Amino acid sequence: MSVPDIPAVCIQSLVFFDLETTGLPSDHPARITELNFCGVDRSQFIGCMAKKMPRVTNRLNLCIDPSRPIDPVATDMSKLDNANLGQQSKFDENVYNIIVSFLDRLQKPICLIAHNGTKFDFPIFNAEIAQLGKGFPQDVYCADSLEIFGLLQGISTGPPKAKKMRKTKATSLKLNDIYQRIYKKKPETLHEAEADVKMLFLSAIATPQEFLNSVDRNAVPLKKIPKCW
Repeated sequence: MSVPDIPAVCIQSLVFFDLETTGLPSDHPARITELNFCGVDRSQFIGCMAKKMPRVTNRLNLCIDPSRPIDPVATDMSKLDNANLGQQSKFDENVYNIIVSFLDRLQKPICLIAHNGTKFDFPIFNAEIAQLGKGFPQDVYCADSLEIFGLLQGISTGPPKAKKMRKTKATSLKLNDIYQRIYKKKPETLHEAEADVKMLFLSAIATPQEFLNSVDRNAVPLKKIPKCW
């Protein structure tokens, strides 16, 4: 008799999440320039129809003065630079309190979902939070949608095997390629936090039950993700 697949946690609120930064973490300690959160409860997500976001969502977008020079490549992609961010708040305790207040409105447990989040978004986010001497409770989880789409589409997200395969759009796990495979068109905007969150959300609701099941099985507490600086 087979043992049923018991999920690690039953997530009640999915929070699709993206951030823009001053550059890549490999180049220097990347600082956040923009964050976007789009939260939806479990029942609303399950009831989603492909190509349409649910009427009831909770959204937060914050632009941040990173207090360090922004790499020109990052500016070219996100259209954020030190001039247009100069009058914005730094990533301070007030920003942290806004984020916590936003998340506190949602049904627990919560799961932040970001594409390539394990290697990029979550370590940078945790670093900014730790810089303030703050953290998140155990009921704030996270899941990497790149890994979830890989599982759902049978594409490995681990290290390449000895026999290399040429990457094509049919196997790519880049978010814009996933979106194009689902909707047969290019996304209107890239590398703006709000637009990327919407693209991720619309990609996830193409198979809402399967996506949510995978989130339940693979979510880990956000506080367990190592910070990157």
